[in-house]
Amino acid sequence: MKSAQHIATRAWVLFGVFALFGVTIFLRIVLIQLDPSHEDASAMLPQVRQIEPERGRILSADGHLLAASVPRFDLHWDPTVINTAEEVEAFLQALPELSQALSQEFGNRSTQGWRNYLVDAHQSGKSRYVAIARNIAWDRRQAVQAFPWIGDQSRNRSGFMFSEKPRRDKPFSPLANRTIGLHRPNGGSVGIEAAFNEALSGKSGQRLMRRIHGNYWIPATDDFIQTPEMGRDVRTTIDLRTQDVATDALRAQLNHHAAEWGCAVVMEVQTGNVVAIANLVRDPETGRCAESYNHAIGTAVEPGSTFKLASVMALLESGKMSATDTLDTGDGAFRPAKGCSKMTDTSHPDGGYGPLRLEEVFERSSNVGTAKAVQQVFGNDPQAWLDALSAIGLGQPLGINLAGEGQPQMHASTTERSWSACSLTSMSIGYEVAMTPLQTAAFYNTIAADGRLIRPRFADALLDGDEVTTTFSTEVISERVASRTTITALQDMMERVCAPGGHGTAEDVFEDRPYRVAGKTGTARATSPGGGYKGHRASFAGYFPAEKPAFTIAVVVQRPTEHGYYGGVVAAPVFRAIADHLHGTRPDLVERKSGLLAELPRLPVSMNGSANTLTSLYETLGLPFTIDTTENGELPSHVAASTSDGLVTLTPRTVSESSIPDVRGMSLRDAVRLLETRGMRVDINGRGTVRRQSIAPGTAPRQGQTILLELS
Repeated sequence: MKSAQHIATRAWVLFGVFALFGVTIFLRIVLIQLDPSHEDASAMLPQVRQIEPERGRILSADGHLLAASVPRFDLHWDPTVINTAEEVEAFLQALPELSQALSQEFGNRSTQGWRNYLVDAHQSGKSRYVAIARNIAWDRRQAVQAFPWIGDQSRNRSGFMFSEKPRRDKPFSPLANRTIGLHRPNGGSVGIEAAFNEALSGKSGQRLMRRIHGNYWIPATDDFIQTPEMGRDVRTTIDLRTQDVATDALRAQLNHHAAEWGCAVVMEVQTGNVVAIANLVRDPETGRCAESYNHAIGTAVEPGSTFKLASVMALLESGKMSATDTLDTGDGAFRPAKGCSKMTDTSHPDGGYGPLRLEEVFERSSNVGTAKAVQQVFGNDPQAWLDALSAIGLGQPLGINLAGEGQPQMHASTTERSWSACSLTSMSIGYEVAMTPLQTAAFYNTIAADGRLIRPRFADALLDGDEVTTTFSTEVISERVASRTTITALQDMMERVCAPGGHGTAEDVFEDRPYRVAGKTGTARATSPGGGYKGHRASFAGYFPAEKPAFTIAVVVQRPTEHGYYGGVVAAPVFRAIADHLHGTRPDLVERKSGLLAELPRLPVSMNGSANTLTSLYETLGLPFTIDTTENGELPSHVAASTSDGLVTLTPRTVSESSIPDVRGMSLRDAVRLLETRGMRVDINGRGTVRRQSIAPGTAPRQGQTILLELS
């Protein structure tokens, strides 16, 4: 009996020991699961993890890269793989050269510092996840893989592991930054990144992954269970060169007039393609301009005189007034009704314009004439005025596929509480109504497109590699917003506004230009966030060439404070700079003249570059040139060339030895020589002269840094 009882006791003891052992193992597993940083987490079995595919690229209309997921790599080291005496000896022999290479590449420690860091990590043996470097570019990863010890061993034997984490880069930032947008994996993407997110995202895959110290996952094998499908590329309508010109011209005007912000939209007339859209906000303290908000799409503002196009369209469509009907603008001052503010024309101090035909009212942008005309036709039935504007297509958003379009604001009924006796005439000159600059551009484009209201388009195709998989057609919102007679009359009026030697508000803007413009200036008081008005808003909208419209351009500049604030002074020069560029680079816009090319001699356009090279070239060819000396009276080392009909002028160009030089306009040979002498690597896209450089001039260079040069 006692023997049986003894055996039973021993059995219960053994059972308790095994039970305790099992509970210990269970608790250990729970601890590892709940504490990812636990050292034994690295011993967990591999798990199937979702692998995100490479995101598609965003391309310009001519194939330049606007946004792409560029691989970046983190480098870590598992020192525990070096555990035999032979491996330790081999590692210590390679350590001096490895430490030196790491110091030269990453620079955050000296050679001795790296040696101590690696030795301490190995001797400690506590971590299998020692951080070495983060955000390594692809080309530098290739260099690191060739380092002593790393390049001599396999990954499993060296312990050095690269882990990829893609980063979204914009090679030509800040051009069209807000329109290209941002990709936020957890939501909140904007711009084209958001509009085409489904196509860009691709399809996720699956892979067997192993978790190591720090809750970091690394591949357990080289193969995928399900291979991720890369996202498709989006080909936008943005023309990079036009975008560059629009941005530069807008920046120049913002700085010259010390304005708050500005935007410029360039559309193809027949397709609605947005070939450029620049948005700049100016820091009043530093004068620096940046794309921080898409005002062209998102900000609805009172358009001022550019809205007079809609007013005159409604007048002509009513059938009660023609372009040649006369209105008496008197002395240029007019109070529409009791309690309304008096409106004036710029001619009021000089006695006013007196009698004007409706077409002259538009040409001279007479507030008094426009208000009197609308009051004469619609004064007894203001609801008919609102209905006429609605029939034109105003008051509704365009429905573009980019999020954030500003809501146009317009009275819908005279029964609204906000409607007053002053509303009719206020609206006629662009107040009590709000439109975004893009909506204004689309409306002006209807005149250029013979009455068709076309939805602005920001992308025309999806691509899988070089293959077009999906195309997006031009969308016509309305086939005709007004009669052919009205459209023709408005085209003539808009051209009169810009005709050199005429009486239009932009008659001196396009003098001596080889093309004709049809447009309208706008100058409005700018509303203040606290109520009332503060400062002005300048604008210009129109199209060119007037005889065969190809591009519609709208420019808005908010609160210019220096050197004038009228639309013809502030905004129209931006239009002109863009039109100059398009006319000079689009052969189809140039009117062909009779005669052989040899009968129209011109000096060849020259590149910027080395003064010695250019002067030697001109002397050899016998071309007339002049060269300006520096402030010290010395000949410059580098020059910028400006070619006129009979002379090439060379002006000094400063080339700093301590910063990245401005190589735009130079030959490839001169540009590469300057950049490589500063220890930079040069990538090239295109042929000809340097049009753009990916790193801004004046930036401090880094040894081995790569710069992309765009040639044209």
